[in-house]
Amino acid sequence: MKKVFLLVALFAATASNAQTVLWDGEDEAITSRNEFAGWWDRGNPTLVDNPEKDGINPSDKCLKMTMTGNDFGQKHLALPFRDWRNEESGNQLNLQGNRRFSLMIKKAANENVLVELSDPTNGADNYWQKTAAWYGSEGRWQKVVLDFSTNDGMNDFPGVFAITCQTGDVNEPQDVYVDNIVVEPVPMANGVALKDIADGSLTGDVVVSGSMMRGDCQNANGDWFRVDYDDFALLAQKLSASATSVNLCGVILKDPYDAFSEKVPGIKIYADEQFADNVLVGIKSLTVSASAGAIYNLSGQRVSKSGKGVFIQNGKKFIK
Repeated sequence: MKKVFLLVALFAATASNAQTVLWDGEDEAITSRNEFAGWWDRGNPTLVDNPEKDGINPSDKCLKMTMTGNDFGQKHLALPFRDWRNEESGNQLNLQGNRRFSLMIKKAANENVLVELSDPTNGADNYWQKTAAWYGSEGRWQKVVLDFSTNDGMNDFPGVFAITCQTGDVNEPQDVYVDNIVVEPVPMANGVALKDIADGSLTGDVVVSGSMMRGDCQNANGDWFRVDYDDFALLAQKLSASATSVNLCGVILKDPYDAFSEKVPGIKIYADEQFADNVLVGIKSLTVSASAGAIYNLSGQRVSKSGKGVFIQNGKKFIK
């Protein structure tokens, strides 16, 4: 049966969909909040103009550091948001069960990027929880997603976000750019977290909110092990045969695809244009009305006409 995505107008994310921004570089200088807030001196970070605005990160400003060797401080950045997000300020960071973070990063060498969350601010014992994700964009911006769902030592009040920009050896000085560090909201259906919904229980029209992502990373506490996450497959498990539609409008997406039609043939999938743009590669029988002439990469991200590679325009692949 032909799968048809019904497009609706884009609208602002609701509170349940909103990302918690830890640092974006646009309106926050390195020490903007007070004398303590901002990045530690590790890696000697500086705020610079974005060197590549024509890709997936059009931000004006970003952070730059240069890795010069393999010692911890030579390839490490640390953002101590505990210094301004605390109980006294009334702005304490509370993850509320969110265990997925993302950041934009651009560097020359493909390698694992490791993030550590530490120093809770609520008086509990300190912890160091580590997760790594692969950077493979060879000098272009990439959104790296780190899923801490298997890091059992975490609580909801971390205080330091520390980035090891490359877990392997640094053989020569290498510039690294970092931007848009956020906490991604939990995936929800009809206002309930997916993980708390019984399999096969969702009926009728299902409204999705928060983030919906798929990918993999590594839990790096002790011996590394792979962590796979697929919110689309998880949502499909929750659908009953009597589900009639899935509404994905306004959802924050990573590598979306249609995991629902095989479980419930004929189900309607409502999506905004962002989703339709992203799934052009993944669904062979897709009918959409995406913006005519817009160009996308194979990840479904809108790009400019510059650059070389394989792209999609008006639903068709071409090589430049």
